[in-house]
Amino acid sequence: MNPARFFVPWLLLLVPWDARSLKAADSYDKYLWQTYRVGQIDAQATAELVAQLRREVDKILNRPPLAPLRLSYGDVPEDAYWLYYEPGRIITTLAYAYPHVTSPQQEAIRKYVHYLLADPKHAPYAERILGPTDGVSRALHGRLISQGRYISEYGHCPTLHVLYGLWLYGDRTGDWQALQPYATQIKTRYLRGLAEEPRLYGQMGAHIAMARLAKRFQDRELLARAESALAADLDEGKDIARILKRLERTRFAYFYDPRRRPFFPGDCWLFLDACPEILRYLLDTQKQEVLRRTRLVEAKYPLWWLHQAPYFTRWTGDESVGVTPELIGMIFPIQRWIVQTKPAQLAQWMRSTPVGIGDCYWLEALVHTIEAFGPIEWKKVE
Repeated sequence: MNPARFFVPWLLLLVPWDARSLKAADSYDKYLWQTYRVGQIDAQATAELVAQLRREVDKILNRPPLAPLRLSYGDVPEDAYWLYYEPGRIITTLAYAYPHVTSPQQEAIRKYVHYLLADPKHAPYAERILGPTDGVSRALHGRLISQGRYISEYGHCPTLHVLYGLWLYGDRTGDWQALQPYATQIKTRYLRGLAEEPRLYGQMGAHIAMARLAKRFQDRELLARAESALAADLDEGKDIARILKRLERTRFAYFYDPRRRPFFPGDCWLFLDACPEILRYLLDTQKQEVLRRTRLVEAKYPLWWLHQAPYFTRWTGDESVGVTPELIGMIFPIQRWIVQTKPAQLAQWMRSTPVGIGDCYWLEALVHTIEAFGPIEWKKVE
């Protein structure tokens, strides 16, 4: 009889119980396989919000694919700042909006997304970010202006979060067959992102999306990769300082310039584009630190919800005045999912207005406000 057969179990008795149970204690299954579902929404309280959402969605659907949004709040034309340069970013916004628009709008959303998926430049699996003239102008004046330093000149642009929008689209529309023909391109895009992209909390939702898509499309290899990548990022993400180091390798390092640094306390870029599941994780593991950082930026910009509030920020150029939609993108999801602010207050913050057409951060805040007027329950993903 081989005594080694009995050696390992006895060794386990020498290992502290906490260490042996670490894997079970650190299980991330609820973030991976649960998503929120909304019950009956108060139709009377949300009527005006829903009407506004439908008007804004129409503005998107009535145009071909949109170009990035150019913002320039200074007096130097070369100083420009760009948002929504990620191919397929608008799919996330339209997916969130889908349950709250009319039936004709829902049909138009499906057609719009089908068009984007078939366009290698605008699809979420595209290899490069959009250029300044790739699409129709988001500006309300309608002119497509390309002048100014482009966003990629500031550093690496994190884009992996757009993959969460693909799962969200399938989940909210049931239109999974639209995604199936592009499974290989989507998988390739994800694996490339794993190898190349510094992932902030916002990009970690891509692991969740890809695991869910892999399970639906029976790709066991992809499922294992996504589960492993999520566990690794969430393990490291328990220390915000470690994720903060990744920020330095992205375009957000632009804000570390000594002349800009005092205007951006808290480094809340970390939380930009985070999906509800990742925000739930932050609530469970990092609540006080997330709130501390958020309060720093709220103290600097009390009117954070008011677009283009005339704060001196150097945000879109060295002498520029005004904040961009990213400020709502940073703070509103924290208020909704971590502070769990009452819906009436969320609605008060929506008294502002989108900066342009397809203003994703503002529109997603509007959807989350509408859904806050109904009960939320975390349920297993079908």
